[in-house]
Amino acid sequence: MAILDQTNMKFREGGNRCSICEKDKSDGLHLYIGFICTECEKAIVQTDTSDPVYQEYVEKMRKNNISGIYT
Repeated sequence: MAILDQTNMKFREGGNRCSICEKDKSDGLHLYIGFICTECEKAIVQTDTSDPVYQEYVEKMRKNNISGIYT
């Protein structure tokens, strides 16, 4: 299956690129913002919201939520 690599806007073969760790993974969640691998999803869920690392996760997800289509 060909996947659009939004970094250089080319299609690439293989798995999905995680929005958090930015690694190609096959298992995870497909969300509106992109793909989050199973390992990152578990880390996000287990991280306390007062932990500074949690804010980093939020920022990465927010960054991936910005649309490249402008009207």
